[in-house]
Amino acid sequence: MVLRFLKFFLPFQHLSNHQLIELGNLIQIKNIPAKTTFIQLYSDSPYQYFLIDGSVEISDESSTQWLIHARSENARNPLSHYRPSRYSVKAVDDIDDIKVVMVDLQTMLQFANKSVTEEPSDEIRQHYLYKRLTKDLSNNRLELPSVPDVALKIRQALYDENSNFRQIANIITSDPAITTKIIKTANSALYRSIHKIDDCQMAVTHLGTKVTYQLVTSFSMKELFKTRNRALKKKMQAVWNHSREVAALSFILAKIPPGFNPEHALLAGLLHDIGAIPIITFADKHPEIISDDKKFDLLIDTLKGERGDTILSKWQFTEDLITAAREAQNWLRQPSEKPDYCDIIIVAQLHALSGRSSTTGELPRLNEVPAFTKLALNNCSEMVSI
Repeated sequence: MVLRFLKFFLPFQHLSNHQLIELGNLIQIKNIPAKTTFIQLYSDSPYQYFLIDGSVEISDESSTQWLIHARSENARNPLSHYRPSRYSVKAVDDIDDIKVVMVDLQTMLQFANKSVTEEPSDEIRQHYLYKRLTKDLSNNRLELPSVPDVALKIRQALYDENSNFRQIANIITSDPAITTKIIKTANSALYRSIHKIDDCQMAVTHLGTKVTYQLVTSFSMKELFKTRNRALKKKMQAVWNHSREVAALSFILAKIPPGFNPEHALLAGLLHDIGAIPIITFADKHPEIISDDKKFDLLIDTLKGERGDTILSKWQFTEDLITAAREAQNWLRQPSEKPDYCDIIIVAQLHALSGRSSTTGELPRLNEVPAFTKLALNNCSEMVSI
């Protein structure tokens, strides 16, 4: 009984049976009389409530009201995510009590994030490629991609207090393609100045060193998603195309809530699947795995988060980019109620993957993930145009 109803709720649907039993020992089940308001507007209660039986009436601060019925899709999330609560919640059944599950917030967050540390399935763990990858990684023998040369030189220049715009521009001009993109970006509607920018130093001066570094790193990422193996080119191109789409969506999403840098979100989007590169490259030496496309994709999905963490840590990138690469597919992650760049990547990914027949059935809907709620996108018109 406990396993069945806890599995219904989105924050817990990916838990193992053992974890669900463990969670079942920590919850409370409570009957609430009809017409009782058990969550007050602006309440700071430490509990999250999930509806098991009956119906409730939700009211927001503008007195807008709507009903949620047990076992409906809207009942799969907590009745009020926020602290303080943005809603009041009232039992509306006229005769019978309603029934709710009460979980304190810390316990809910703890179990909602346990899927991140879940062990790989036995099928994957026993696969020779998984064993070999893990062994090579632990022995520092796994070939990891390097930071693109131009991005590395700019980062080194930024740490040098004697560097200036001209020196950074000289580094960029060593790559004509990136130089063209930087000048084009500086003249775009987003950054346009009153004067036309027609050389790299002017562009760097106009954009600033931080934005320039983020953009150069982003522009140079494509070179990493390459392989000489004809059979693997399609796989690598698919990863790059997905990363590019997620980056573009992340750039747009980062403009909606306050406190985010769109260029940093763009970079996070391009890097979130970086861990797939060494796995695809490794498969070049084991062509037999390529013939089983489904299993190969499963290996990539299982291993890329940990490999992405390793690569970006080696590159000495910021912790928020490392987190986004490691946890980008933990759809129900909620380490805190404050949104972060990983939340942007999660929403961008779900938006990018929506409508694709091969994945739609395995993914939650946008409005079902904590990241969507935390970014306050529920009533945001920008989502319609993305």
